Amino acid sequence: MFTAPANMAEESHVLLPIPKPGFFHLDLFVKDTKDVSPWYDELKTRLDQETGPMESAMSNLLSVFAFYKLRGQGEARKLLEDLTQRDENNLNAIANKQFIYGQLMRAKDEMACRDRLQELLSDQSHAARARNARCFAEQGYALAFEVRDDSKDMVSKVKRAIIFFETALSFVCTADAMTMQQCLVWKFYLSKCYWRLDQVTEHTHQTQDDRLKNLVNVQKLLIAVTKLDPCWKHGSFYIARAWALLGALESKFARTFKGYDYETPEYILKEIPQTEESQNRPQLGCFLKAVKINPHNEDSKFYRRFGQVYMHEHLYKEARQMLDKSIHIMPESASNWTAFFIRSLVSFREYNDLLKQYHESDNIGPLPSKELLQSAKKDVTDSFDGALTPFNICHLGEICHKLATHPLTHEVENREELEDALDHFAIALHLEDGYTNPKIQAARGWCLGDAGEHEKAAESFKRAVENDADKATYSWNLTQVLKHLLILHSESGDGEHYIAEIAFWANEGFKKYADITPALRHCVFKFGSQMIQVCRHLIDCKNLQLARMCLECFEGHHDDTSRTDAEFMLSALPEKAAQSEARGIEGLSLEQSERETHAKVPVTVEKPRHGQEFQYDFFVSHSSKDADWVNYALLPALEVDMRFKGCVADRDFLPGRRVFDNIIDSIKSSYKTLLILTPNFVTSEWCKYETEHALLKSLKSKRGCVIPIMLHKCDAPESLRSITYFDVSGDVIGSYDWLKLKKALELTPSTED
Repeated sequence: MFTAPANMAEESHVLLPIPKPGFFHLDLFVKDTKDVSPWYDELKTRLDQETGPMESAMSNLLSVFAFYKLRGQGEARKLLEDLTQRDENNLNAIANKQFIYGQLMRAKDEMACRDRLQELLSDQSHAARARNARCFAEQGYALAFEVRDDSKDMVSKVKRAIIFFETALSFVCTADAMTMQQCLVWKFYLSKCYWRLDQVTEHTHQTQDDRLKNLVNVQKLLIAVTKLDPCWKHGSFYIARAWALLGALESKFARTFKGYDYETPEYILKEIPQTEESQNRPQLGCFLKAVKINPHNEDSKFYRRFGQVYMHEHLYKEARQMLDKSIHIMPESASNWTAFFIRSLVSFREYNDLLKQYHESDNIGPLPSKELLQSAKKDVTDSFDGALTPFNICHLGEICHKLATHPLTHEVENREELEDALDHFAIALHLEDGYTNPKIQAARGWCLGDAGEHEKAAESFKRAVENDADKATYSWNLTQVLKHLLILHSESGDGEHYIAEIAFWANEGFKKYADITPALRHCVFKFGSQMIQVCRHLIDCKNLQLARMCLECFEGHHDDTSRTDAEFMLSALPEKAAQSEARGIEGLSLEQSERETHAKVPVTVEKPRHGQEFQYDFFVSHSSKDADWVNYALLPALEVDMRFKGCVADRDFLPGRRVFDNIIDSIKSSYKTLLILTPNFVTSEWCKYETEHALLKSLKSKRGCVIPIMLHKCDAPESLRSITYFDVSGDVIGSYDWLKLKKALELTPSTED
């Protein structure tokens, strides 16, 4: 498959070599689906509505879907033969016909297609440039169409589609056979690809500045499309769609980029209807402009976008009207599943807004009806006909959670709905990228908290904290981690372990965002006496800056004792904590660390997963100076969250035995050994001893049972350099790939020589 760089450009007076495209052969295209019928139906509907420059692209792709339908080879052949009658030199159609003829054992026709392809690809004329450019554009359309929220490689497909469209555009400027209208239509689809790329990468750790820059480029492409000649027979169709997408962009700018240096372009403000509503909310003005240009628009996606913008503006009645029209145009939930999903979001958000208004009115009047939630549940369930994604499954979990609990007290009223909610969250986590999605983990944590499962709730919120790049939601998720650990501490007979764990997570939050005052203040006023203990622990560990921040939150505390204790401790602190002491508990002496961690890690798993042969699933070899991360990040993730049984020296070594014997027996009794690589590990004699025995066991058993984890950058021992390790050193708090580690612990080691 030809791949061109995204920045491919050509001056009008320079003729670069014509790129030779590859083709989407029918045996290679649709790989990750068993049923193409919904795709076929959706594309057939689009083809009935939309003609013009992309008609050949849609016909080509429709033939691919037809081929994979039951007894569809004949229909696919006819579609392609009809296409080559209209466009005899269409490269993709000829390539696909060649494949179909081969499948139907029509060797003569197959060879004729092959010869024709070779002849066309050897051509170097201006017509060839235009022909190849159309081929790239068609392939870009096909890739972008195939990208769905349940695709396994969404990002790579969208990026490839962008490359194809940009390649097509870069090689047409000297081709007399190309029209300006055709190029602008390609720009429209290129803008959609960039828009889709932003959607599928929204939860990654890209900066907001980069996102804004990319979306502004999308805006420039769309503005160019709005300048199409309206007298062209397809002009109003594409101009209206461009204005609709500009409206969706303006809505995203308003929601996501508040405080950034963005202003709506003057061109947009001049072109949209001059009403008070449109000037204050240009996103609505863009849609009104689109409707004015094409009042009889029968594009379901057009009204779906309009409905989504109305939803973000909290205009739920208008949003529902637009979505109803989208569904009326394309009623099949398998094809128009996104409209059903958004209509579900409308009902869910309307319920939440009504509940918020009830609180703001001092609980006067009736509570909002849960019929809105039932409507939301039906719509999101219908959306599953089109795609099962982490997002719509998580949304169903949120709806069931609301249906299960009282809206004010959060007491469980329907245990069956609550169990369903937890099931849906679990399914969402197991789908592609679901486990690392902070929104899903936070929603599950909230549900677990209402179910009274505070330990599991704390673990879900920890996963949310590890992967959350949004400062606003990060603070809330960190608050929930601390809150549930404080609840566990209050319920525990011996809660000293939880105080150290709370201090650890507060410190991890402080590493990522220096100001975690909102999270600390919430905990201080809810759990005053316990947070005093946390402050004492921080002071004992020389983490004076965080201790000061926490103690200052007690100002105005309602409990006199807690407030007085905080004032006394604050007065005893140095005037200014040294910067070297500000970041972390890692500066403890060895004796302190051992004293703080010894016998404090709770046993949470009774039986190992590999219990037939081993007493433990894993043994952790680490420096005692790195014990906090092991005890409060690694072990909770593997033991509480994933139910592996681990072995660590402070908790599991038998008293009275020689340390050497404990180490040897623990490694022998463990399915695998985790080596936590840090500068402390490299200089520890005990860690060297444990590494030697783990490698010896691995060598004797002829199976790989050693998993190095690079926690902090260091020079790994030479004996480990041939073993692939997990690198979690890139960020101060994660994002730890716990699922990858889970798979490694489940994997049966190789027994080959």
